[in-house]
Amino acid sequence: MAVEIQSVMHVNVNCRILDRSLAFYRDVAGLVPESHTNPVPQDGAGFGLEGRVQWDAHILHDERGFAGPGLDLLEWKIPKPVGVPADAPNHLGFFRVGLRVPDIDAVYERALARGVACASPPVEARVDSADGSRVRALLCRDPDGTAVEFVEAPGLAWPRLSHVNVNCSNLEVSRAWYERVLGLEVRGGSSPGPVGGAFFGLEEDVEWQADRLWPKGQDAFAIDLLEWKHPAPAGRPAAAANQLGLYRMAFMVEDMQACYAELQAQGVECPPPVYLDMGPEIPIDGLWAVFFPDPDGACMELIETPRL
Repeated sequence: MAVEIQSVMHVNVNCRILDRSLAFYRDVAGLVPESHTNPVPQDGAGFGLEGRVQWDAHILHDERGFAGPGLDLLEWKIPKPVGVPADAPNHLGFFRVGLRVPDIDAVYERALARGVACASPPVEARVDSADGSRVRALLCRDPDGTAVEFVEAPGLAWPRLSHVNVNCSNLEVSRAWYERVLGLEVRGGSSPGPVGGAFFGLEEDVEWQADRLWPKGQDAFAIDLLEWKHPAPAGRPAAAANQLGLYRMAFMVEDMQACYAELQAQGVECPPPVYLDMGPEIPIDGLWAVFFPDPDGACMELIETPRL
């Protein structure tokens, strides 16, 4: 049986300068910093890092606050950040985090006023060749180059975190893994056939097939699991926890030891759960977490619901 997911906790974005990135996600994307994690140095084994590690992070939310998913915007202090975010839209692993917004032209104006790099002005893109559905969308880059997608949803009053894109080498294999291990379920997807690549900043046509996966019975946040057809999948997911850009996605669970046992039963190779200090501003002693890879190596995380 699959791990029982309570909710999507957050998506992690590693940045080089926390205050600079915070201004982008607050003032351009419209998210609100709700909590600050600034712990003392601690053992980095759970992250796959040697020695002591330390970070400074803000967790940002939309109007749902702690009832919805967050964006864990994190600057590594020890060790320092490395690498660069994925540049190509067909790069395997995490590529972009998505928000739905009431007025995409207003987002574009805010982005231009602050010198934010955008792949193009807002474009109308075909989502599915079967029903002809289309959306207006915009792809921007945060100060470090992490891709952020905005999709227009005029009925909304405020920006809303909606999904994270995970590129995979084989959609059928990855879909089965997410269903079997995490109990996610497919609700929709996209297969637009060859379409213009302007949204991604590409001149040639692009093509992909994608499924939207959600925790069962929930609709707060989805994984856009996508296999590129043209251009072909390339690169590898970020290998180090202090790699700049999107690195991991965290789910809340009730019983960490039971979930870890289930991961082992499902053949998922990962180190045992670790207890992490969150710093003096978080009203808990710490929390249990475990980190593990999806079939292509993108990092997933389980967090046990803290006992207050």
